Amino acid sequence: MFFLFLACFEEPEPEQGAGGADVEDRFGGASAVRVDSPTNGETVATAFAVRFRVGADVDAAELLADGAPVSRVEEFVDGGGTVAVTLPEGKVTLRLVGYGGGGAELSHDELTVRVSDADTWVTITSPADGANIANPVTFTVAADGVDQVELAADGWPIGTIDTTDGEGQLTYAFSGTGYAREIAATAVDGTASDQLTLTVEPEENPDASDFNAIVVGYLETYATDGSNGYYWPSGSDWSGTTRDIWYQEVLVAEGDRDGRCFCVGLTWEVYMRAWEEVDRSTGGDGSINGVSVDDLYVFRTDWFVRELDGAGPSEAFEHYGVGEELTDVSKFLPGDFVQFWRHSGSGHNVIFVDWLVEGGDIVGLEYWSTQSSTDGVGYNSERFGSSGSSIDRNLVFAGRGYMPTEWEAWR
Repeated sequence: MFFLFLACFEEPEPEQGAGGADVEDRFGGASAVRVDSPTNGETVATAFAVRFRVGADVDAAELLADGAPVSRVEEFVDGGGTVAVTLPEGKVTLRLVGYGGGGAELSHDELTVRVSDADTWVTITSPADGANIANPVTFTVAADGVDQVELAADGWPIGTIDTTDGEGQLTYAFSGTGYAREIAATAVDGTASDQLTLTVEPEENPDASDFNAIVVGYLETYATDGSNGYYWPSGSDWSGTTRDIWYQEVLVAEGDRDGRCFCVGLTWEVYMRAWEEVDRSTGGDGSINGVSVDDLYVFRTDWFVRELDGAGPSEAFEHYGVGEELTDVSKFLPGDFVQFWRHSGSGHNVIFVDWLVEGGDIVGLEYWSTQSSTDGVGYNSERFGSSGSSIDRNLVFAGRGYMPTEWEAWR
């Protein structure tokens, strides 16, 4: 079975970014491809360069612009390459596709950029065009030669953003959900504008579950002195766990002999340990809601995140009826499983501990996971922001696991 392992990218000795976050620069899986530059939502000139990386199993990479082939690369230097691109002005979707032996598609990375040679421009960098997104929505706008940008939804003004420093943000809670909205960002002086469509999802915030307390109880059982170190072996099919994981008398994940782990493997391990305890204490049938061993591998693939900007654990929970997604950061509880993505494109899979609060506002997350900045398993915090290594608030996905009495039919 093929795992993308896209949820946590780190280098052995990372540079530190805003709020103590690792500037993670590694991507998972020998079959993966990733565009490093430009970034999603960026404004580029009509002539620009696309820098990318590929995994060891990728024999060829093809770049497409709005579905039309632009360039194909079959020889890579240091695991990547650069493609010179010239495109007409406008918004364009770039898609980098990685191919293996026999021409089979292995993976892809996709982003949208704004192409413009104008001296004055406005671009909505988050959320993405066409996104389905939870309330409240945080709009991030980048601009050049523009001091203020007015946002409107379906023609109705919803706020003004100061872009004097080149970018700014506005968070807005929509009263109507479940249908597409046209969003416009227009310079107050009328010199530039940008548009996108998004759908604000209905609120889904499940009640508290006793399962969270069981999850939290396991966090303190892991050493935080570096003995459970961070380890990300690129190109390996290892599941990233500190110990062997058994399910229905089958070894479904082999633990590292030195107790090392990577983020998605560690959080999945905690879930499996918490479920085992619940199954024993409640006299369960030894299964996770009737999930077979083969089903469990699919559950793990969901958990490990199938694509960039994916939800991870919450998708796995909902797929098999053992939990739900939370759509409001303010409703997170300790023990919720979180997948978040940064503006840089890197991501992390963690267990929520608490919020970072300033002036009564939630400005970031405190979490437990494994990362090189804490020398492996440990507690860390990161902040929301508008660029670089800060968290994109629109790309924070949380899942809450349920007790067996709360499970729902999934077949």
